[in-house]
Amino acid sequence: LNRDPGLPFPDEFFDDAVCCVSVDYLTRPVEVFAEVARVLRPRGRFVTTFSNRCFPTKAIRGWLANDEAGHVRIVTAYFEASGRFGPPTVDVRVPPGRSVDPLYAVWATRA
Repeated sequence: LNRDPGLPFPDEFFDDAVCCVSVDYLTRPVEVFAEVARVLRPRGRFVTTFSNRCFPTKAIRGWLANDEAGHVRIVTAYFEASGRFGPPTVDVRVPPGRSVDPLYAVWATRA
C-alpha cells in the first residue's frame, strides 16, 4: 500500500474492512483510506486498530512524535481527510487487571 495504495477490487465489493495494527506504517494514508472507501458498499465500516507498540524503524515520523492520544487524532484525521466517511468513532480496550497494552479502535462508516 505504500508503493501503490490502489486495491485490486471492484467498487462497492466489501461489506466492511479492517486495518489491524498497521495504520502507523502507512506513508500515503489518505489515499489508502479513500481507496478503502471505494471498495466498501454504502454504509460499510472501516475499522482501524492499533496499540501503544510499533516497530520504530517502520512507523512514520508523525506517529513516533505523538503519544497515544495523538495517534487517535492522526487516525481520525485520516478518515476526515479522505472525505469519504462519516464521523469517526473511537474506543479503547484494556485487558482486565492490566494497565498496559491497550487496544485502540477508530472506525467510521462510508458516507
